[in-house]
Amino acid sequence: MKKTKKSTAVNSGIDIYSSTKRHARHAKVKPANRQKRIIIILVSIIAVLALLFGGAYWYLNDLLNNVNRGETYTPSELGVNSTLEEHEVINIALLGIDTRTESFKGRSDAIIILTIDKEHDKIKMTSIARDSYVEIEDRGYDKLTHAYAYGSARLAMKTINENYDMNITDYVTVNFFGIADIIDEIGGLTVDVDESERYVMNTEYVPELNRIGIPCEKITKTGPQHLTGAQALAYSRNRYSPGGDAARTGRQREILSLMFERVKKMGISKLPGLIKMALGKCETSLTNNEITSMATWALTKSPTIESLSIPDEDCGEKSGDDAFIGKYWYSIYDLNIATQKIHDFIKEEGTYLKSQETTSATN
Repeated sequence: MKKTKKSTAVNSGIDIYSSTKRHARHAKVKPANRQKRIIIILVSIIAVLALLFGGAYWYLNDLLNNVNRGETYTPSELGVNSTLEEHEVINIALLGIDTRTESFKGRSDAIIILTIDKEHDKIKMTSIARDSYVEIEDRGYDKLTHAYAYGSARLAMKTINENYDMNITDYVTVNFFGIADIIDEIGGLTVDVDESERYVMNTEYVPELNRIGIPCEKITKTGPQHLTGAQALAYSRNRYSPGGDAARTGRQREILSLMFERVKKMGISKLPGLIKMALGKCETSLTNNEITSMATWALTKSPTIESLSIPDEDCGEKSGDDAFIGKYWYSIYDLNIATQKIHDFIKEEGTYLKSQETTSATN
């Protein structure tokens, strides 16, 4: 059993509401905030994939000694009371932190349940909206993103476990602002860009990336072309071309899929540099043996990747003025429905029975 350490709470002086004011409609979220979240999500997923597909044991074990080791906790400290414990899956909290420093303090702007499903040979990613209106220990109802700010990884995991009836006891925390370098490290990506995408990238996203310190050249042509890391970021963040947010999500999946395929095909001599870069942006409670075991499984089984976003249209998410409480906007939806969908997605059985009552946040 892992040695239990006491949780280190984040400085209570953090202004957790500094970036939470919203327009009346969800679709009008500021591009800068969208940009941060998408960068965080992309960095988080490729960092974990680099851990899972990291090459031979002797390389991986040596490189893993460079990872930032976080605190570990017992199931009771994390509110674990889930029927998922009985199934052959490993659930890990993947937390993308909104910070430009080397520290791992701030809000978790990306919250993903990463599932290693050995029974079905799949890697599953369940993204949960950062603004989800959930109950946080000793804080009442608040945004899910604030749990990490209030109590670091322990409180973030406990909040996910208690609101979605999960069994998470391990985490990977990742800083963002490195995705462009990672894509460049794997040699860039070939993407088919249409005229609308080219125009939006050049007018909305390339200038923004340059402003925040990620050098990005404009796209000069349409059609299949090789994109740098920064250009691939601009492409994946586009939500103004036809199709809106749904098309943007498709672009994100496309970029992640292309990155995943590139990593799998990289020669072993190039993997250590990529792994070292990714590890420098991570903090985790996982041991070397645990990560190596997952990597060995991934390399031998070649699992497929599936994804789920919460909330979806079935969860009854509120919109417009109904999604405001006071002056702050929240993602308010039925947590019971969301919990059912998460468990059905992870277990693939459709037989989930709640181990505890999950509070609905629709009222």
